[in-house]
Amino acid sequence: MPGTKGETEHNKLQFVDTLRALAIMGVLLVHVSQHVDGLNGWLQKGLSLGAKGVALFYLASAFTLFLSLSRRSGDRKERISAYLVRRFFRIAPLYYVMLIIYLVVNGTGPRFWLGDQEGVTVANIAAHILFLNGLNPYWINSIIGVEWSIAVECMFYLCVPLLFKLIRSIRHAAWFVMGTLLLSFGLNTVFANAPWISDHPLWGHYLYLWFPNQLPVFGLGILLFLIWKDERHWKSVDRFSGELLLGSILFALCTGMTDYLIGVLLLLGAYALYHWQPFWLLNRGWSWIGCLSYSMYLTHMLALEIVSQIELPFSPVVNLTLMFVMTLLLTTGLSWLTYSWIEQPGIRWGKKIISRMKSVRSQEDSVKESVA
Repeated sequence: MPGTKGETEHNKLQFVDTLRALAIMGVLLVHVSQHVDGLNGWLQKGLSLGAKGVALFYLASAFTLFLSLSRRSGDRKERISAYLVRRFFRIAPLYYVMLIIYLVVNGTGPRFWLGDQEGVTVANIAAHILFLNGLNPYWINSIIGVEWSIAVECMFYLCVPLLFKLIRSIRHAAWFVMGTLLLSFGLNTVFANAPWISDHPLWGHYLYLWFPNQLPVFGLGILLFLIWKDERHWKSVDRFSGELLLGSILFALCTGMTDYLIGVLLLLGAYALYHWQPFWLLNRGWSWIGCLSYSMYLTHMLALEIVSQIELPFSPVVNLTLMFVMTLLLTTGLSWLTYSWIEQPGIRWGKKIISRMKSVRSQEDSVKESVA
């Protein structure tokens, strides 16, 4: 484990930001490939793995959330209210702006994610504002087209304070990973045969996207943090924890839960990135993209909509390459604006509110001490 605060901060920025950068690159690649005709079947299938970039986002998120809470655990003034304010102002300002923009651009009419619903309703919009769209298969992804992961992320945010208190060791994390894997398999098995809606294809997509199915990957992120935190790293994994994790892999193999297996590979890759520190991945360029990754995630569908209007007369692979580069450049430009004018001010607002909350609490504590 890094010995100083400066080293910890360096590892966080260079290591986790690169994970986020790789994640957004994967998401961009898979969405661009969906707009290119004539791609080889195997190539298309390989490119579809870019969608697992979202799992990499979750892995990085769980890691950084536990890192943040561990660094603030000694602050007596740091309470759950401050944590929630910090998370809200990290996510909400840009998200709300993009909801408005996508509603203006795309309207409220029918679309794939609405299934047999006629359009986006007021209740649907309200659920998005409250980050509850993940609870309804018709709402989970029906405005922006990628907001399902934000709904899942916010559900995890609510669980983190309790998980941070309960998961204090690698063995605890191993139990959590195994437990959530079994929970995911059980719920998906039951609800696959008991759909809530008549649109069966949409219901199948929902069971893939919903929170219980994504929870094991968050567990792997927590596990990564605890391994990273211990000075012995992988040597800190005791025999029972190792057997439990091996059991989870075998269970996933037997039940066809390939997403969990990919999550395990992402965990190993993330640790390898931290351990070997390759300069071609850990540098300012990747860190910069990592910092922009949230903005890029929310703006890239707009950029792709613009780029996809361009008719390219080349081979499918060349068209894919050109579209990807154009989408990346346009998305980066848009994201720099949203990052500078929306994301960063939102984070500063959250910090100011937390500072005022702590100031008020300090005054209240002083009054109580003087009365006592």
